[in-house]
Amino acid sequence: MDRKNMEKLELDKIKEEIKRYAATIPAREMILNLSPVPDLTYVKERLREVTVARELAGEFGLPPFGGIRDLRGILEKLEKGIVLNLQELVDIKDSLGGFRSLKRYFNDILDNTVEGLVEKYYSPITSRGEELIILQELEKELERCLDEHGDLKDSATPALARIRSEIARTANRIREKMDSIIKSPQFQVMLQDNLITRRRERYVVPVKSEYRNQFKGIVHDQSASGMTLFMEPLAVVQMNNRLSELEAEEEQEIYRILTMLSEKAGEYIYELERNLEIATFLDFSFARAEYSRQVDGVEPEMNDEGVVDIIKGRHPLLREKAVPIDIYIGENFRTLIITGPNTGGKTVALKTVGLFVLMAQCGLHVPAAQETRLAVFRDVFVDIGDEQSIEQNLSTFSSHMTRIKDFLLRAGRNSLVLIDELGAGTDPGEGAALGIAILNRLKKKKAVTIVTTHYSQLKNYAFEEEGVENASVEFDLQTLEPTFRILMGIPGGSNAFAIARRLGIPEEIVDEASNYLSADELRVDNIISELSLERDRYLRLKEEVRAKEEKIDSLIRKYDELTLKLEKEREKIIREAREEAASILEEARRETRNILQDLKRSDFLNRSEIDRKGNELHHQLKELEESLLTREREEDKKRIDQEIQVGDEVRLLSTGSRGQVLSIDEERKEATVQAGIMTIRVSLEDLIKAEMPETGKKEMVRRYRVRKTERVSPSLDLRGKRYEDAQRILDKYLDDVFLAGLKQVEIIHGKGTGALRKAAQEILDKHVHVESYRLGLEGEGGYGVTIVKIR
Repeated sequence: MDRKNMEKLELDKIKEEIKRYAATIPAREMILNLSPVPDLTYVKERLREVTVARELAGEFGLPPFGGIRDLRGILEKLEKGIVLNLQELVDIKDSLGGFRSLKRYFNDILDNTVEGLVEKYYSPITSRGEELIILQELEKELERCLDEHGDLKDSATPALARIRSEIARTANRIREKMDSIIKSPQFQVMLQDNLITRRRERYVVPVKSEYRNQFKGIVHDQSASGMTLFMEPLAVVQMNNRLSELEAEEEQEIYRILTMLSEKAGEYIYELERNLEIATFLDFSFARAEYSRQVDGVEPEMNDEGVVDIIKGRHPLLREKAVPIDIYIGENFRTLIITGPNTGGKTVALKTVGLFVLMAQCGLHVPAAQETRLAVFRDVFVDIGDEQSIEQNLSTFSSHMTRIKDFLLRAGRNSLVLIDELGAGTDPGEGAALGIAILNRLKKKKAVTIVTTHYSQLKNYAFEEEGVENASVEFDLQTLEPTFRILMGIPGGSNAFAIARRLGIPEEIVDEASNYLSADELRVDNIISELSLERDRYLRLKEEVRAKEEKIDSLIRKYDELTLKLEKEREKIIREAREEAASILEEARRETRNILQDLKRSDFLNRSEIDRKGNELHHQLKELEESLLTREREEDKKRIDQEIQVGDEVRLLSTGSRGQVLSIDEERKEATVQAGIMTIRVSLEDLIKAEMPETGKKEMVRRYRVRKTERVSPSLDLRGKRYEDAQRILDKYLDDVFLAGLKQVEIIHGKGTGALRKAAQEILDKHVHVESYRLGLEGEGGYGVTIVKIR
């Protein structure tokens, strides 16, 4: 697209605003290089990226881009084998930390997202975030060598540690020696000041110039006035020489370390390039998303059929001053003529349409209402404002015609043409006639065209010509001010007579003026007046209908809220009752277990009496279970009568598991249910609407007998136990498996001498909860195992 057209619509200003929300230099450059793309699929993908990024930022906050540097120049150096300087290595280290934080942000989203929402958040955005590569080895090596201030650590290598230690010791000896010199009464009179400084990498003291010959030392520098000489005392020359040697060694060791680290970083050029590319894309996406949030933007519905339908669109550069406009074109008509007073908003409307189209084709949301539709155009031609060229000696009219000539040559079906004040700058009659001819040509070329004008002839043209529509900017006759709203289907009147009357021009003068209008002009004014009256009546009726609809919607919402509240209360009561029942049953089991244990320890009852008491408790517990289960079945029966619909949360009576109804087959009386990761078909009779669980509370297990807290193994291994210990353990185990509801268990006693098998059988023969037992079959462990059935 022509760059001048984009400048006229101020797309560059939008890009400058979005750039402020980007954290990295490459992403800012991407934003500034944005250009409209005439590809519907591409545009939809870019817009979707912004939508997803905005949803993620709203749900999880903006991702961290801190620490990520512009590594492009550094990576070029690495590719050429150039040794990096310290700051460049620090930039790589900081970027590696930034990449790691960025990857963690996306991993946390997917790791912590509840089941069922992963698909919602798994997108081109999150998948790119997951692709970031953590270069742990390189990062650790850089962190080992570089401190938090970006300097090389002494511990980077043993040699560097040794050299720096010796440098520190040598420098201390020099300072100690020079301290003794400047504090000596012999030398104090010769010194300009009692300080130690460095000149040309040598420690020196400031000596008065007149004592040059008396002070034993070497002159390295002097003050601007020449009154002070910076001299190195002879007593420290050897130590300064050693210090210089050590500092040279340090520089060599630092260069060796930088070379080593550069070579290490060079091993990961591809990964670093890939990470930078991903981080730039993500920063670019979230910057566009943040701009969308700031301007309250939406993802427009895109098409390639030339349809533009802007709902409550606001020019983004006008911010809070922008008046929302509704404007559409492209379905029943492809030419729109906007009329109305000056400064009424015609040009802003024109710019809003053009800018929205360019923004969308750049992958940017637009500040408008949902369901706004925009088309993808190959070209956008713009003629807005007076851009006459003094150098070319062109008038305003000539300047317009020069540009329009280009439009007529290049425009086609996939073009949007925006012309402000068509035909202006010349005789009104000729300008209007020329404007109609231009519109006819653009119409024949099937271009989508929007123009503004003052000419009444163009209003008439829109009334009479198929595929052409009128619109106007609204004008308030009470305040004599434009409202800046666009009225589709109604041409704008001049309002000259109405304004004159409001301002006090005598009525007879206004009446006389109307006599000078032609019949056609009067007819047009009458039509406009009638349309305005009809529109006012329509708007009043529309407002009344809207108010009634809002009242009805409010009543429906209130009804739904009350219904939901009642249902929740009911479900809460049922849930609490079930919890209480489960608690009662658990307490009964605990009491039964304690009583049985007490009976077995008692010396007053024989075995038959214990068995009798055990059976009584067993029957009482059974009755309690049956009572609770009967109450639950009755409740379930009531719930079965509720109609099951697609989308309902349901519970399967046969298994107690929960799921969601995906579809219903009325003929077969079956439903397809998503239960966890499985999709199953079940009879409608096996489904009831599920209780709504409270936040954070897990579903109660339907069958009270099976409790996760009672994790009793279906197998007991007695091998290695003594005779009496084995009997005691087995006796307690049989009580536990009965209370846990297990129906069959295996006792492993081994083949050996048969002593443990005999011990087990003695207990099994007389235990109250044992229905029968047998030795294991081939494949079950043979006669080393006893299979026990529980009552």
